[in-house]
Amino acid sequence: MKKLTIQLAILLCATTLFAQWVPVNNGLPDYPPTTLIAWVDTVVVSTYGGGIYLTYDNGENWSEMPGTLPNLFVNSIQFGGGQFDAIGVSTDGGPFICVNGGYIDCNGTGLTNNNTNWWSGYGYGGITGDAVVGTNGDGIFVAEYTSPFIYDWAPSNPGLTGNALVINDGLVGAEIAVLATDGGIYKAEGNETEWTPYNNGLSGDALKVNDLAFGYYMISTDGGLYFSFDLNEDWVPVIPDEKFNVSFYMNTDISPTGFMVYAFGENGYYSQNFETWTQMDFGGMEGEVTAAMADSTNLYIGFTIDGKDGKESGGIYRKPLEQFITGIENHSATISTVLHQNFPNPFKGSTKISYSLSNPGFVSLKVYDIVGKEIQTLTNQFQTNGTYTISFDASHLDEGIYFYSLQVGNKTIETKRMIMIR
Repeated sequence: MKKLTIQLAILLCATTLFAQWVPVNNGLPDYPPTTLIAWVDTVVVSTYGGGIYLTYDNGENWSEMPGTLPNLFVNSIQFGGGQFDAIGVSTDGGPFICVNGGYIDCNGTGLTNNNTNWWSGYGYGGITGDAVVGTNGDGIFVAEYTSPFIYDWAPSNPGLTGNALVINDGLVGAEIAVLATDGGIYKAEGNETEWTPYNNGLSGDALKVNDLAFGYYMISTDGGLYFSFDLNEDWVPVIPDEKFNVSFYMNTDISPTGFMVYAFGENGYYSQNFETWTQMDFGGMEGEVTAAMADSTNLYIGFTIDGKDGKESGGIYRKPLEQFITGIENHSATISTVLHQNFPNPFKGSTKISYSLSNPGFVSLKVYDIVGKEIQTLTNQFQTNGTYTISFDASHLDEGIYFYSLQVGNKTIETKRMIMIR
């Protein structure tokens, strides 16, 4: 497998942000939170032992999700993002769907292990069937579509053995399926009939993968936070030697770059460029973060606390997004002139390119094809110091590798590679 030609320069900056986290637990049972999601205009949290709750007022008040969930030990919930999409619910008692104010049992037949950690009702055939469910110890089960919410499950684990049969997260698409397991990352592309390990760069505790973020590929592991530009390159350690449970990317106009990235576990970090990561101040809160999400206004995190009696408990906290950007701006003196990696990468149609200037200057940002022919000039003007983000529309270009180069004055700062796919 080819080596990475682009390196991530990571600077971990510890800082104390000014406002405190606000506890928002009114109406919630004292159970560990497992997932937080934005569901249309509400925030939803799943808990291990107390079921699922939602809030309409930014966490000030929570109420139980309507309907009767037969098993309240919820390991995760998934949501496709559409206004009418159902919530997929993975429990110790199997998979369920939350739709139209009630729960539908999707255990069907053939599911010999009902302890499920992840599932998707949007399979694309092949090795994942029309629906796929990940279990805690027996790998994945798939089902072909017959009629709504009726599933005849069968195991589909060629290539998965040992710890890889513990499925923690995954994604399925038309061209690729990826599993996050206790034995690393596994993938299947196209019409492949076997799962293939994709663990270059991972070893030891990093092979226990707890969460997979898609758009870019970022994984939260027991041995650190790792990044890969695509699933044919090595995993690069972003923040090594720490336990991470969840990470995610979000578009936001609050950030000068147009996006933010968050990662949580024993500690919490955020970045607006994938290069400089700032550690959050949790203000002495106990436990570790096991659930996190953000809407357009706030960041929400859920802590799990191990009690002396062996019982786990939990709590949800909230903080405005703009306060994280304030923290970044207060450290603007550390900004250097740098060209950031485009995002997403690989990309379809369009991508965003960001760069930071430590001093004012005449800036030129150009795109070239693989043989060095200039394709487009994105910037050619005088700019003051700060961070800039430009959208690059490549929908008219052929699939392949392209390069973009930043020049300030007469000095070329850096040239980076990006990949256009169809």
